[in-house]
Amino acid sequence: MKLLAGLSAAQLAVHLQAARTGIRHRVPVELPFATGNPDTVARDMWTMGSGMSAPWPLLALHAAGTTALFVRDRLWLRRAIGGLGAWYVVWYLLERNVRESFRRPNERTPSHASAVGLSAAMAVVGLTRRR
Repeated sequence: MKLLAGLSAAQLAVHLQAARTGIRHRVPVELPFATGNPDTVARDMWTMGSGMSAPWPLLALHAAGTTALFVRDRLWLRRAIGGLGAWYVVWYLLERNVRESFRRPNERTPSHASAVGLSAAMAVVGLTRRR
């Protein structure tokens, strides 16, 4: 399933760039049920992530799963990567700055659109395609 591995790798690259931007511009998590602090975004990347990216441990698991998928195609791994893509879509759309950038396009909109689109593609390919 090289298509899924490629989509996952591209989404991970977008995620890493978004993490860099989130830390650099101090974009805190702003979910309906949790809000971060702009002064602690770098530290929060270990637990909650930033307003633009998932936390480091989740990105590490994403990288490990993507690498494993490039090495050997496993059904459970495809489903896990697909589920992660679906999970990412939900969390991106819960994030206030993502919703705001879609309502009023700004310099972050292309990154958010890429992340949501690649995550959705991961979900569709990982959860629906068969061998």
